[in-house]
Amino acid sequence: MPYYRSVKNLHGANYEKTINPVMTDFTAIILAAGKGVRMKSPLPKVLHTLRGRSLIYHVLREVSLTRKYIKEIVVVLGYKGNVVKKEIEKYLKSGELAFERSKIKFVYQKQLLGTADAVKCGLSAAGCQNVLVLCGDAPLITRQTLVSFLASYIKSKDVCSILSAHLETKNELGRIIRDDEGAIKAIREKGDLSYGEQLKFTEVNSGIYAFDSETLAKYLEKITLNERKKEYFLTDIIEVLYGGGYKINSCLLENSDEILGINNHLDLACAESILQKRACLALMEKGVRILDPKSTFIAQGVKIGKNTLIYPFTFIERNVIIGSNCFLGPFIHVREGTNISDNTSLGNFVEICRSKVGKNVKIKHFSYTGDARVQDNVNIGAGTVIANYDGKHKNTTVIEKGAFIGSDSVLVAPVRIGKGAVTGAGSVVTKNVKSKTVVVGVPAKVLRKKN
Repeated sequence: MPYYRSVKNLHGANYEKTINPVMTDFTAIILAAGKGVRMKSPLPKVLHTLRGRSLIYHVLREVSLTRKYIKEIVVVLGYKGNVVKKEIEKYLKSGELAFERSKIKFVYQKQLLGTADAVKCGLSAAGCQNVLVLCGDAPLITRQTLVSFLASYIKSKDVCSILSAHLETKNELGRIIRDDEGAIKAIREKGDLSYGEQLKFTEVNSGIYAFDSETLAKYLEKITLNERKKEYFLTDIIEVLYGGGYKINSCLLENSDEILGINNHLDLACAESILQKRACLALMEKGVRILDPKSTFIAQGVKIGKNTLIYPFTFIERNVIIGSNCFLGPFIHVREGTNISDNTSLGNFVEICRSKVGKNVKIKHFSYTGDARVQDNVNIGAGTVIANYDGKHKNTTVIEKGAFIGSDSVLVAPVRIGKGAVTGAGSVVTKNVKSKTVVVGVPAKVLRKKN
């Protein structure tokens, strides 16, 4: 049975609009065709990185986790579209997105004629009753917000919903314009409003919409070309729908950070700061102590155990696991592929990369540990360098349980330091050291056997 409701338009006439029952399945259309001129880079805007991942990845991740409603994704490509597609397929292949490859479609906007034209391209591949439209350069949206927004749209039974926010601070976002009765009637760019209107209309458009796909397809055809910019703008759909007698629903966002779009490198830095804060707060809620979140940089997906203490100016890259009761920093760089076990301390000016470190290990001062397997209860003295690169290959060093590496030692990989072995201060170790053996010198030679 169709759903009937009476809608009052701007001129006071009543229209009976036949609206299909609102279904709960959505196609997400992600707009990723733009060049990003203000980024001043040949790289497509959506491929600029945020916390080690492209902007489009962050949007796709949150959308793909909203599977209660979103059943398929259509990505609209344009500028260097094949490069963007390759990047997305990389994330799909690695399993970093919670969506099957068959549920993600790619379409091309052959000419960059604006957002309305891009949505029209995406709509041609959409298979669901409803569509969710997002921008690929707005990476701070969360799955929780998307779920709430789509639930609000379904409950409203309107053909269009906008995710909006109130911003008192200076911004360039389009303003939501309402009529005297409070109904949304248009979206206007800031530059098209007088100063007084800018102060009056503080509700802004996020660029995230939900539509009934059939109604959207019909009214997209009524959007006219913007003569000044020679583009078709999706924002014009609001005035067109309002003029057609439809009510537009809005869902007000409490945290306006989520609608920050990336237009330049300043925006990118702001987004980086916001995501870092989110990551630190999430870890602290799980029992990690971070002394200064503002100066702590933790990449997406890092796992840290309870009661670990992180000092300021600690940088932790992606694909890192850190155990419980550890001490990290200050001024430390934990690079990709590192696994640190419980009760281990990594201190001042330490860099560690692609290494596995056991329990109760101390690497306290001024050292580089690369491609190493450090077993339990090892002490690595200040100034120690593991020289893992021979000019062609990264080689592995193994330091067995209870070994003691003296200050300023250089371990030339591949090399193995035996259980309980000791290297004297300043030693350059080029050969394997047997268990319970003390070596010194350049190159290091056996001094004595330990009792």
